[in-house]
Amino acid sequence: MPAASSASRPRRAPRVRYKNDDSASDEDFEYLGAKTRPTRAARRVQTYRESSDDDNSDSSAVETDANQDSRLPTPQSETTVRPHRPKRKPPAGPSKKRQVPNKRQKTQPSRSVRKSTDVTAVVSKPSTHARIPPWQTLPYFVLVNIMQYAAYPLYGPMSRQQPSVNWLCTTGSVCRSFHDACMATLLYSPPLYPLQQARGLMTLLKQDQDHPGTLSTSFRSKIRYLDIEVKHLLAKKGGISLDELISLTPQLRGIRLYSNYDDMTTVSWAQPASKKVRWTYPIDLIRRLESNNVVLRSFDWNGRFPNTTDVLKEAMAAHSRPSFKHMRDLTFLNLTLSEKTEKTDIASARSFLAVALKSLAALRSLCFRNCGMIDEFTMPMLPPGLLHLELTNCSHLTSEVLEGYLSSAGQGLRSLKLNNNQSMDLGFMANLKSLCPSLQRLEIDMVYIDPSSWHDRDPLFDELLPNGPPTWPSQLITISIENMRQLTEAAAEKFFASLVDASEDLPFLKKLSLKVILKDASWRDRAKMRQNWMPVFENVFLNTDKPSNIITNTLGFKRPPTVSQRQSTRIANGRLKELSMSENSDESDASTPKTAQARCDVVDLVISDQRPAETQYRENDFLDSEPSDDEEYRD
Repeated sequence: MPAASSASRPRRAPRVRYKNDDSASDEDFEYLGAKTRPTRAARRVQTYRESSDDDNSDSSAVETDANQDSRLPTPQSETTVRPHRPKRKPPAGPSKKRQVPNKRQKTQPSRSVRKSTDVTAVVSKPSTHARIPPWQTLPYFVLVNIMQYAAYPLYGPMSRQQPSVNWLCTTGSVCRSFHDACMATLLYSPPLYPLQQARGLMTLLKQDQDHPGTLSTSFRSKIRYLDIEVKHLLAKKGGISLDELISLTPQLRGIRLYSNYDDMTTVSWAQPASKKVRWTYPIDLIRRLESNNVVLRSFDWNGRFPNTTDVLKEAMAAHSRPSFKHMRDLTFLNLTLSEKTEKTDIASARSFLAVALKSLAALRSLCFRNCGMIDEFTMPMLPPGLLHLELTNCSHLTSEVLEGYLSSAGQGLRSLKLNNNQSMDLGFMANLKSLCPSLQRLEIDMVYIDPSSWHDRDPLFDELLPNGPPTWPSQLITISIENMRQLTEAAAEKFFASLVDASEDLPFLKKLSLKVILKDASWRDRAKMRQNWMPVFENVFLNTDKPSNIITNTLGFKRPPTVSQRQSTRIANGRLKELSMSENSDESDASTPKTAQARCDVVDLVISDQRPAETQYRENDFLDSEPSDDEEYRD
């Protein structure tokens, strides 16, 4: 039996040496010489999604070799006709399999091949032409700015922590310079939510105070601002002590005491539950700040703790103290008096607000959110000389009241943000150029949130532009007006034409975003308006020049263009824009200026009749997560 089996087995040919063969061992050569099929590993590439059973892989490989040997010619016949074989070199890219005769070829790649390809792509070496700059040699303050730009904000709605916190911790472990910059970014306004995270920070601050130099970073000297969620961190049993936290942060510059229910646009349904929080500003807050020689630059007063009148009274007393009187950024939240409030209490609250604002001579930024107190009586109390003014969800604010304040105190205003003000139309914008000549940022959103019902509220005005089309200040950089309501088609045409006509006087404009909701207009009229005005806005405002490749110029791969080349490119681009504008002028009825502004990086125009809502639902919100494979279910 053994003899017969050996006679039927093909006889192995003697080893043939080639001139350029550099095999290191006989085993390697026998393995390569015995295989006449395409050069590939007998064992499949293991991936993380596959089981790594070596026994099964070995057995399958042996069976495959046996089947191939029974169908392929013997090695002796190949050595007689095979020409001189040079040394094999690894392929530069993914090589195709060599077709073997009498073997059926696969029409589709198998799953294992796709897996091995993916793994190979992941572990491939980076390009040798890429040059990584020495980031670690950048100055400390430059790295801090980079980390802040990449990581902020650290919190999302309802104090949800963003992945950027873990990213900062991971990036800080690369090198010492990255560690210092990431820690400075993380501790500038440290994440304190949830409670166990605040307790951990308190432990490190105490260790840094009791045993200085034992930590790699001085935690106490890097904290500048504190954002504290009152319900879970202070009012809750077992929470942290605000007095102790202030004593451990000597470089403190700002405090924000907030509630997760303050953002009415995301949690309007939970507003009634927010009234159950029982917490007041500590009596020793001012004393602790003064004992630590803390001079605040920013502070938030919240009418939830405990009510509007008491908060304004405390603000009036605090703003005259050394720790508060140099503030530059002030925010008031939830200053609303109920309808049952007596007139004497209303007058007292207004007087408290007036005194509190008058005590801050260095104030530059003022913000009112969810404040029903802002009306024709309190608006004139706002101080002059502001650079930034934000009025959000002030239901009693009207355009006439706002225009009256801007006429006396809007000369130096640079940023104006008006969101969710139900009674305010845009009549003041007819004189905006003269009211705010230095204005750089204009942001308006006309969605109105009603926390007492499940539907959004309608505006309390009949016409959006009662005084005619707007006038635009020449210093504007950003124009963002969302959900423009109560606007007719004729008024929208005048609004768009005012922007196009003023394009020559807007040399610094970089962003233009408009969302218009037309009143009593059919879908054909809206489509026609989009076709007419969108090309006009793009031709006039959109910057179509390609950004300069700073990396290529820095590395020396491309010479910068000469002066004559830049002039030729600028002239050619200008002529192309003029030609495109002349072609579109026949298709649109809008007035186009002779020269284009062409400096906006963002030009967005939306014309619809969709009712603005707190939450916009799309098609994906109504689709299943995955298609079902059940045939009966699909039938």
